[in-house]
Amino acid sequence: MKNIYIPLEKLDKLGEQYEVRRVGKEVEIVFTTPSIAEAASNPELGAERRRIIIRGVVSGDVVKIAEAYVEDEAGRRTRVDVGELELWAEYVKNL
Repeated sequence: MKNIYIPLEKLDKLGEQYEVRRVGKEVEIVFTTPSIAEAASNPELGAERRRIIIRGVVSGDVVKIAEAYVEDEAGRRTRVDVGELELWAEYVKNL
């Protein structure tokens, strides 16, 4: 598994579409996706939204991403390989 890190200072720059919770050294980042209908500008495609949940641990001035999930509206979670967050982490680093 690839280690993914993001600068701690960048958490404040994520924007209103993200929820960031920090308790001690643990960090949880939650992003609610637009529905498929919203993303495609086609209301016939469905209104289901998913949440991306990213958990990490603060280590000095960075957050090491430990695990990630996609959660559907029923609360079912599917684990995401942390390595798949590499592009997202690069985006955050450039905020």
